[in-house]
Amino acid sequence: MKTIKIAATAVVALAVLTACGESSESAATPAEAAPTPASSSAPAANIVQPATNELMGESTADGAKAFLHHVFELKSYALQTGDIEALLASLDGADAAVADAESIKAIYDDGGWILGGQPKVKQILITTPADEVAEGVEVEAVIPVNPSAYTEFDESGEAQETRPFDAAGSIYSATVVYTEGEWKATYLEETPDAELPAAE
Repeated sequence: MKTIKIAATAVVALAVLTACGESSESAATPAEAAPTPASSSAPAANIVQPATNELMGESTADGAKAFLHHVFELKSYALQTGDIEALLASLDGADAAVADAESIKAIYDDGGWILGGQPKVKQILITTPADEVAEGVEVEAVIPVNPSAYTEFDESGEAQETRPFDAAGSIYSATVVYTEGEWKATYLEETPDAELPAAE
C-alpha cells in the first residue's frame, strides 16, 4: 500500500513538473518569435527569412516573376537583419547586387543597423516574350520599385546616412536564367533611366 502511494505521488509530481515546463515554454515562445521592426534606437529582431514558393520552380514567365519578387523580399530581409546568405545564393554574377548586399552586411558587421529602405515592388515586367522563356534562356525584366525612407545607424546609434521616401521610386533591370531546376539572377541593378515597356 505504501509503495503504491509513493508511486502515485511521484506520477503526480512528474505530471505537475511536465505541465509547468510546457506552460513556461509555450508562454516564452510567442514573445521570442515576435518580429520587432527596427527603430532609431535598435535594429530589427526576430525577422523571419522569406519562404520560397512552388511557382519559382517553373521555367516560365510567371516563374521568373515569382523568383524576382522573392529576390526583393530577400533584399528587404537583408536590410533588416544584415543576413545576406540567401540573397547571395539567388545571384550568379550580378555584380552590382552582390556589392549592394555586401555593403549591407558591412554595416551590421560593424555593429550598426538599417531602418527602412525596404524595396516595395510595384510590378515586374518581363520583356522577353513569354513563349521564348525556357530553361537556359536569358530572361529580361524591368521592375519599378518604391523603397521606403532609409536611415543607416552606426554602432553608437548615430545616423550616418539618410534617404527620404521618393514617391516616384526607381527602376531596376534584371536578367534571370533558369538552370538545373532553379532561377538565378545574373544581372540586377538599379537603372533609373530605363524605359518601361508600353502598355498593350
